[in-house]
Amino acid sequence: MRLIIIIIVVFVTISCDEEPKFKVGQQYGGGIIFYVDKSGEHGLIAAPSDQGKAEWGCQTTKIAGADAIEIGTGLQNTIDIVAGCSVDNIAAKLCYDLILNGYDDWFLPSKDELNQLFLQKNKVGGFANDVTAPYWSSTEYEIHDAAWRQTFADYFEQTIYDKYNVYNVRAVRTF
Repeated sequence: MRLIIIIIVVFVTISCDEEPKFKVGQQYGGGIIFYVDKSGEHGLIAAPSDQGKAEWGCQTTKIAGADAIEIGTGLQNTIDIVAGCSVDNIAAKLCYDLILNGYDDWFLPSKDELNQLFLQKNKVGGFANDVTAPYWSSTEYEIHDAAWRQTFADYFEQTIYDKYNVYNVRAVRTF
């Protein structure tokens, strides 16, 4: 009796060219994605248009905790500003109170989140392209009377200015 052994080899092809689930410029979650983290599952969404113009607020008050700059810190900065500054119609409050496209978790972006938004401004759209019309971040400067802002003109300018200045406001949210 002869024993015949048959070996079957199966090759499986795994495609690495799959489209990412989320990408910059994609409409999603009430706005337009402008940042996707390394996991590809989380990131930041910008409102499709500005929320108006406003002061940063509380010119003579140091807001405890509103000085974080990194991506992922804008929400907490905004919460700290709203808790520490009872003035109405300030930039952080415009974002915090915003209900847009079914979402109510908008916030004023931190310094680095705002810069990321600037880097993707052409994919998001609708920004004032004027050196006299910058956007507020939620990041307060070391001294109590100034905060970070960024111009969305054709060049990079991220500077501090007095919190009583009236600048553009663009809300963002996480996903």
